Amino acid sequence: MRLAKNKRGMELSMNVIVIAIIVILVLVIVAVFFTGGISSLISRLKGIVGTQTLGTSEAILRCQNFCQNYENTGSPINIEYKKNFCGETDGGKFEIDTNGDNKADRFGVTCIDLGVRCDAIKC
Repeated sequence: MRLAKNKRGMELSMNVIVIAIIVILVLVIVAVFFTGGISSLISRLKGIVGTQTLGTSEAILRCQNFCQNYENTGSPINIEYKKNFCGETDGGKFEIDTNGDNKADRFGVTCIDLGVRCDAIKC
């Protein structure tokens, strides 16, 4: 019975395990940072989560795809293509790199701003 009341040994091992996990995570992050992998990791995360810079021609192609998809799909799916084309969603606003340095020079550019026309969509 005396063993059931003494729980200090259990608490100590749980604390050691939690601290060990935290230390391992910190070591992995430090190793990735010093090997130069952090920049590629950040760029991948930006590509997944954030917006990425596009050339003007790429943005125009996306706008034309919004128009074609709007014409080819039925409601309610096509309403998203219209919102993207008109710049009503984040997917329809582009970060444009005009000089090829992979840094955005124009922000929040819509298909209308690029001069792309779509007879099927009225914004």
